[in-house]
Amino acid sequence: MQTQTQSAATAEALLFIPDISGFTHFVNNTEILHARHIIEELLEMIIDANEIGLEVSEIEGDAILFYRFGKAPTAAALLAQVQRIYVAFQAHLRRYERHRICHCGACSSAQDLTLKFIAHFGKITTKSVKDHNKLFGKEVIVAHRLMKNEIDSDEYVLVTHSLMNSCETWVDIESVAWSAVAHGSGEYDFGSSQYCFLALDPLMEHVPEPKVEDYRIPGCDNNYLNGEAVINAPLDLVFDVVSDTSYRHVWQTYVARSDHQSSKLGQNGISHQCVVHGENKVHSVVSHDFKRAGDVINFTDTNMKDGQCAVYTLRKIAPSVTRVSMNCYMKPHWFKSLMFKLMMKKKVDQALEESWKILDEYCSDLHHRNQPHTSQILLLDQSVNA
Repeated sequence: MQTQTQSAATAEALLFIPDISGFTHFVNNTEILHARHIIEELLEMIIDANEIGLEVSEIEGDAILFYRFGKAPTAAALLAQVQRIYVAFQAHLRRYERHRICHCGACSSAQDLTLKFIAHFGKITTKSVKDHNKLFGKEVIVAHRLMKNEIDSDEYVLVTHSLMNSCETWVDIESVAWSAVAHGSGEYDFGSSQYCFLALDPLMEHVPEPKVEDYRIPGCDNNYLNGEAVINAPLDLVFDVVSDTSYRHVWQTYVARSDHQSSKLGQNGISHQCVVHGENKVHSVVSHDFKRAGDVINFTDTNMKDGQCAVYTLRKIAPSVTRVSMNCYMKPHWFKSLMFKLMMKKKVDQALEESWKILDEYCSDLHHRNQPHTSQILLLDQSVNA
């Protein structure tokens, strides 16, 4: 079957490329799955920070090719867009460093990723391939070539003279810049190109400190449900499965659906939504207080709206054997406690026993086949690093 294509007329457009520096080294030398998730979240954040009507042409691994037909942006509008993306990018990295629980190479080195921008203006054309617009023209090549330059910095915005000369209301970029503006030029296969550039590090003062959230519910100490099981698999593997909120509905028989996870990577404060069989409502749950001390791992799932929490404790009892316990708490309420014991506890206990069996089968099968679970979280032993 032939692919239908349709070309548009040539028109002037802004070409704007945010590029995450250090991506290649990051992926080649760290855990590929977590590296991919981190980059995906950063690229999504960059797209969401668009406020000047940019369209996405392509996501090119570590960079996004944006474009916008029409008038060239002013210096103030362009730099405001750069600042918005850069501050959001650094704030995301800062939040992730504060809240991450995984200490694998990818998660530990995410804070070292940097960002640079290329801004260019010229005539391009598009070709529509089904629902996607592909950019063509010399100026597209120019913008990409400029990503390789002589600028001695990892974080900067480069603005070509073609863009500066195309805006009728362009003012001296020095009047709106946050740092000193330098000028440069380069010889490329398409000819010479002149540009100006400025460093981004002064913008770090605008990056907010992440908030420290306390997800604990005061007075939530009535232990209304508990259960435990022995799982025939190593501690770290069992933790990967139990802490993966997107997988809860697979082994917890009383959970009908578990989705809308706030992050693809496990971290303190990660949230998800679940629906319990027989209930016509969605539960919003936050996972937090991940702690490891030697052969014991603890974390808590809290449902703030319902005023309940479940504390998970995983303990290594042999190299390939783990004891898992779950204790559920709510605020003291004699009527709710009585109704649960009379009408629900027996049914919930049976569902929990079946859930432990499914968990054991899944984890032991992975262990025997020497296969990891998809999350692969490396949790730091806090008793060693205290």
